[in-house]
Amino acid sequence: MSKENASPFNKGSFKLERCTALTDGVFAIVVTLLVLGIDVPADHNFTVDGFYKFLERISYEILVYTISFWLAATYWLQHAAIMHYYREGNRALIWLNLLFLFPVTLLPFVTQLRGTYRYEELITVLFGVLQIMIGLALIAIWNYSKSNPQLLIRPIDDAFRRKVILRMLVSPIIISLIAIALSFVSLHASALCFLSIPLHYLSHRQIDQNWIESSPRED
Repeated sequence: MSKENASPFNKGSFKLERCTALTDGVFAIVVTLLVLGIDVPADHNFTVDGFYKFLERISYEILVYTISFWLAATYWLQHAAIMHYYREGNRALIWLNLLFLFPVTLLPFVTQLRGTYRYEELITVLFGVLQIMIGLALIAIWNYSKSNPQLLIRPIDDAFRRKVILRMLVSPIIISLIAIALSFVSLHASALCFLSIPLHYLSHRQIDQNWIESSPRED
C-alpha cells in the first residue's frame, strides 16, 4: 500500500461517523413508526372472547409489521457490515448512502398501506419494488469500493465481492420479484415470501463473515 493510500484521510475524504449515526437514527425512527402503524379498534371488548377477536382483527397487521420489522433489521445489518469495510468516505459514498436511506424511510408508509389495503395486489407490488430499490442501493454501496479501494480498511477479494453481490441479488431482489408474482395467487403466501429475505440473510451471511471489529491500522 502506498504512503498516500495508507494515510488516515486522503484528499476529498472524511470520517463516516456522522453518516453511520444518521443511518442508525433513521432506522430507529423507522422501526418505531412501524409499530405505531398497527391500528387499535375503538370498539374492543376485554372479555376473553373479545380479546381473541381483537387479536384476530389485527392479525394481518401484526404479520405485516413483523415482516417489515425484520426486513428493516436485515437491511440495517447489511448496511452496518458493508460500512465496516470502509476506513473513510467521500462525497459519492455519502450520496449513495442517502439513496439507500430514501426507500428505507418509506417502509412505514408502505407497510401501513399493506395493512389497510390487504387485498390489493398493487400495494404488494409497491412493497416489493421498495425492497428491490433498497437492495440495489446496498449493492451500489458495496460495489463502490471496487473503484475506490483507498477508502477501505483492507482490500476485498474479487471473488468474495461477486459472492456478496450475488447473495444480495437473491435477497432481497429476486425474492421480492417472486413475492410480487405470488401476490396475484395468494397474498399470505406472498407475505411469507418476503419474510424469507431475513431468513436467507441469516443462513448466507457472506458479507459479515470477515467482520472487522478492530480499529483501522494507521501506518
